[in-house]
Amino acid sequence: MKKIIISVCLCLLHVWPLSATIPPGYYDAADGKKKEALKNALHEIIRKADVLSYGSGSGATWDGFYDTDRMADNRVCDRYSNEVFYFTSRGAVPGGMNIEHSFPKSWWGGSKNQAYKDIHHLMPCESKINSSKGNYPMGVVTTVKTDNGCTKVGTGPGAGGTSIQLWEPADKWKGDFARAYFYMATCYQDLTWTGSAALSTLQQGNWPTLQPWAYRLFLQWCKEDPVDDIEKARNEAVYKRQGNRNPFVDYPNLAEYVWGDSIAYAFSVDGSSTEVPDTPQPEDPEKDPALLLDETFESGMGTFTVVGVDGKYSAMWEHSSQYKCMVANAYSKGKEADAWLLSPELDLTSCRSACLTFEHATGFNLSADVDDRFSVKVSTDYDGAPALARWTDLQPVFPARPAKNFTAFETAGELDLSPFAGQKIRLAFRYTADPSACYAWEVKNVRVTGIPQTSGIHDNFMSPVGEEDAVFTIHGTYVGKEVPERRGIYVVRRNRHAYKIVIP
Repeated sequence: MKKIIISVCLCLLHVWPLSATIPPGYYDAADGKKKEALKNALHEIIRKADVLSYGSGSGATWDGFYDTDRMADNRVCDRYSNEVFYFTSRGAVPGGMNIEHSFPKSWWGGSKNQAYKDIHHLMPCESKINSSKGNYPMGVVTTVKTDNGCTKVGTGPGAGGTSIQLWEPADKWKGDFARAYFYMATCYQDLTWTGSAALSTLQQGNWPTLQPWAYRLFLQWCKEDPVDDIEKARNEAVYKRQGNRNPFVDYPNLAEYVWGDSIAYAFSVDGSSTEVPDTPQPEDPEKDPALLLDETFESGMGTFTVVGVDGKYSAMWEHSSQYKCMVANAYSKGKEADAWLLSPELDLTSCRSACLTFEHATGFNLSADVDDRFSVKVSTDYDGAPALARWTDLQPVFPARPAKNFTAFETAGELDLSPFAGQKIRLAFRYTADPSACYAWEVKNVRVTGIPQTSGIHDNFMSPVGEEDAVFTIHGTYVGKEVPERRGIYVVRRNRHAYKIVIP
């Protein structure tokens, strides 16, 4: 308990602004807020900006860059390359450079809205690397395809460890870009994100807005590359031009209060807060996951099985050696289908949380969505007959309708299996079709990761029968070996593991 309090107190001491000229009262509405409420308060503070027009000329983006990204010798501060470019005059475009949306404009559909013109994330960029990085998410590139000595482009781990196309900034700029992403995910949290690249980094809604893998990585980068004088000066210059600030530059540890190790603590504008929780906080539930299932479908269906309702249509799911996936397509097979691709039994009895990720593509649904035809389900009582089991639907992100034939493979997001922690489950990919709607579905790289139960809970919940199966109230009172039917929160011990159950 002492270690936790000391750690947080040090964290609070370092939340003060670093010599920024913050207008008096600017952040008062965020004072005393936590987590989601803090993010919402920050959104209201910074969401309105008097942005410049987009492009070159007086009062436009390049005019703004002259103030925000011009070095003492007139060099352009290019965070994407090591090439040397110079400003020739206010509002003019240096040869070989572009305006780059570090937070890609396609992620909100490309609308030329305030976000499109916001120079908190717009930056001058050498044109070739601008083209190479495209609208890829930002992350750690492990397989490099392009490297100009400052920016890498290639593939690396995204949600659930799946490999996706990424770009990675140089170490000296990682914190700058991470804080720009925190700003964008806060200032524009009410936008609707679209496309696989966006949804690999973002999720809809006001909090957390960023996917867990993304905000964890960006928090790490903020620590490794803290705010420096260049970043502080840029924040001041942007504020003078468009009237709003990046709070994650003004308060370098602020992101920890929204997404990180201080979410249980109230943010204080003057750094005076000493509030601590009544009990120690649990360790990060996303830390050190164990791999429970990793089925690529590269050479076959692996440990999965296929079942058709009433014994029919099971052949709809087949392995594709060409695309290294499982594919279901009833178009040439009678156009009727209710076929289930089923995982092996997965043991979550020793997990306190779990997550499913996979990649998929759809085909020939040019004018229709597929979420009413294809579904991903979980059951805790499957016994060989899908119709007799109880299933819970998950909510994967489906690829956008294909422009022609098939979409590209896209990630389905991080699907939370935590409600099933402490139990054994089956996953199902259910494919249905009829003559009026006969589309195709491809699935690959199915992974389930789980966070093990922390040790020590057994010491707090000891029953009269030692380490045998037992059920307790949340306060530690022994109530028997079976979960009561009455409402409440219970701690259940099974096979020397403990998990929580909520009876609504």
